[in-house]
Amino acid sequence: MSFINIISALGNNNSIYPLIVRDCGIENLAKCVLTYKQNAKESKQIAYQATRERIIDEYGTSAVWLGGIPLMKFVSDKLIDLSGLNSKVDIKLFNETKNQGLIFNMKKFANSFPDVAFELQKVADNKNLYKNLQMGKFFLTTAVPIFVMGFLLPKFNFNLTKKKMEKLKRKNNIQTPFKMKNMDEYIKSSKNNSQISFRGIDKILNMSDINQMMILDGGLTIGRVKTSRNKKEKREMAFKMAGMCYLNYIAPKQIEKGLNALTKKIFGLNTSLDVKTLNDKNFLNEIKTGSMKLPEGLDEKSVLDFIDNNPLSTFVQQIKKMKLVSFLENNIRDPRKFVDVEKVNSIRKAIDNFSQDAVKSGNIEQYAKKALRAKSFNTILNVLVSSFLLAVMLPKMQFLFRKLTTGSNLEPGIASGEEK
Repeated sequence: MSFINIISALGNNNSIYPLIVRDCGIENLAKCVLTYKQNAKESKQIAYQATRERIIDEYGTSAVWLGGIPLMKFVSDKLIDLSGLNSKVDIKLFNETKNQGLIFNMKKFANSFPDVAFELQKVADNKNLYKNLQMGKFFLTTAVPIFVMGFLLPKFNFNLTKKKMEKLKRKNNIQTPFKMKNMDEYIKSSKNNSQISFRGIDKILNMSDINQMMILDGGLTIGRVKTSRNKKEKREMAFKMAGMCYLNYIAPKQIEKGLNALTKKIFGLNTSLDVKTLNDKNFLNEIKTGSMKLPEGLDEKSVLDFIDNNPLSTFVQQIKKMKLVSFLENNIRDPRKFVDVEKVNSIRKAIDNFSQDAVKSGNIEQYAKKALRAKSFNTILNVLVSSFLLAVMLPKMQFLFRKLTTGSNLEPGIASGEEK
């Protein structure tokens, strides 16, 4: 993978790649080290147990968190395909508009791709079944990882600590520092008989991996607080998880926005575009010659017609790289996929703004090179800052919170036998 591709992946805060780097590469290791140091201030034995718990918790959660959704999606898609319906059909197409939808796309692409049109027809004839299958997919990709991370993993971890501490007690004839509670009482099923209308469900069922991970973290927070061993641990876990959710999903976007604004104000460089775009010679040449083709209007029809009529244009190739539009063979737009015109227009606006700034600079190539370097620096800085906040500052704030609320440096779930 080239440097440009790496920076592009790290700079996309709507993807999982920055999360992988922060979570597995930096945050987990730092948290394990800090956990040992904090607990070792009072007890090396508890520090050992707390660190082992943290290693299992952090890396076990990361494995499920980062791999759970793709795995469950793969399994679910296979099950949907076995039903005779194509899992690639975007459920957003159920809401027909004047320019795209199941029936509209089926008719429009019937001659060019009859097989795909037939797939759309089968889904259109079985809307309720397909909707229920997609709901099942959503359940599998969220409920299963939440259950594993929020309930099973903590239960396993706590029981392992209990056994180790009891073994140590028998060996050294010392008293176990906490009494393990029965965690089974927390794993309860709930029934919801309310009817949900389809309007709006398409947004839920078509969530990106990053949005589903946000849901996972919400469920994980509930599970971890629920399975905590005492009140002190519950409070600390709620504090930690709230901070983690903010620093994982909100802070990086705020940092990116701030860095882009500072770069524009201080250096006069527009860094709103992806580094792949800034490094694209065809893109820069079209700005220089004023030959870049863009949709004439911002309405849905103008945008979709432009995409269909200009599949090889630089603009369409850019939004294709961003996965805002998909194509079949012969450069024909995939009628099974919904095109988010609002997102496409936001890219067009960013390109317009960059083009104007580059032309004003007097040297488009030089301006693009400076913007590319600045964007790369900002991306790396964003990862480092957000990783530092997650890996160092959040644990330190957690330990300070612990000291203020418990008066101790020790893990409250291990050191205390306080009941709920």
